[in-house]
Amino acid sequence: MKKRLWRVILFGFILMILIGSAGFGYHNYRVMQRSDPIFFSGSTKHIPARKLVPKTFVPRKVVTQQPKLSLKAKKLKQLLEPLIGGDQFVGTILIVKNGQPIYDQGYGYANFQKQGFNTAQSEYQILSMQKSMTATLLMQQVEAGRLRLTDRLAQFYPNIPGAKKMTIRSMLNMTTGLRIHNFSTRSLSGSGVVDYAAHHVQFLPNQNHKWSYQPVNYTLLAGVLQRVTHRTYYQLFNQHIIRLLDLHHSGFVMLAKRANWLSTPYHNQPFSDDSANYLHAFHESPANQHNELATGNVYMNASDFYKVSRAILQARFVSVENTQILHDAAGNRKGYAGGLYHEKNGGYWSHGVGYGEESGMMISGDGQNAVIMLSNYRRKDSMLKQQCHQIYQNLMQGMY
Repeated sequence: MKKRLWRVILFGFILMILIGSAGFGYHNYRVMQRSDPIFFSGSTKHIPARKLVPKTFVPRKVVTQQPKLSLKAKKLKQLLEPLIGGDQFVGTILIVKNGQPIYDQGYGYANFQKQGFNTAQSEYQILSMQKSMTATLLMQQVEAGRLRLTDRLAQFYPNIPGAKKMTIRSMLNMTTGLRIHNFSTRSLSGSGVVDYAAHHVQFLPNQNHKWSYQPVNYTLLAGVLQRVTHRTYYQLFNQHIIRLLDLHHSGFVMLAKRANWLSTPYHNQPFSDDSANYLHAFHESPANQHNELATGNVYMNASDFYKVSRAILQARFVSVENTQILHDAAGNRKGYAGGLYHEKNGGYWSHGVGYGEESGMMISGDGQNAVIMLSNYRRKDSMLKQQCHQIYQNLMQGMY
């Protein structure tokens, strides 16, 4: 009897250990699902692409019929057609007047194979328009006293050529003379991407203090952020932007499988063909998605992007004074500062292009009026910049 009792107790004890181990393993798996690659910080090991992304973005949800427009939206659509070429534009257009959206409409297909249309919910890789958010994250650390705009890059990366001759400010405004031509062909962690850039970046002394659009400046700034906060760029972005503003249509393209409305990017082959035939979906490599750390690996819908841009200009992230300092483009011939271009009309321009997508925004200095165009169809002779500027001009002249 005693032997049988001991056997039951022993069996129960072993069973509890097995269940606990399984539970712990599942918990770790869920943590990794939530945080990888977002919270990977130190390893430069290859992250298997097949576990992170499909070959191309495919929306999990599709709308097979365009939603009905209000009478006001129909009138606005008619006014926009001569500017955007009728059915030639593919993507989403958001127009905001006095802080309120007056037009938020999708054009063309989010995924041609599924016959799913772009809508107001559609999400796009915003590419270089992410840089204004990276700059804001950096300015938060300046405001917290962990960093100064006058700090030299050499304080963080002493082995980078010319690092003693450039400041955090010059990196934000892209007047350092830094550039990079070789990128990793492996999928690296955030720290791995920065380390790779630090080892392969080049310094052109005759370009120091001269403006040149070189995204590697912002890649290295992501490394500075990580060093002063002891947190990954992805953690900072999630906490201080996505969670703070309660964004529901935003994330990182490496985690595209979690997106419900991420539109499939397209491009034409040959590239000289400007028709929207949807014959070629663009396949962005997993390595490139990681290489765009802090410079262009976020996806958003138009509404989320406006929320962030308005919050930046309305000093929700840092003080009014520091917001003005961040976007001070004095002496910059291109008017570029903190990830935004200053326009002569007092507004700001932001633009991103690549991987079968293009994005553009014109926004007033107070963040109350804006035109945002996000497209999942890249063409050789794109008119998106001119279209966005013209629509914004019409908006400010009271035509809408």
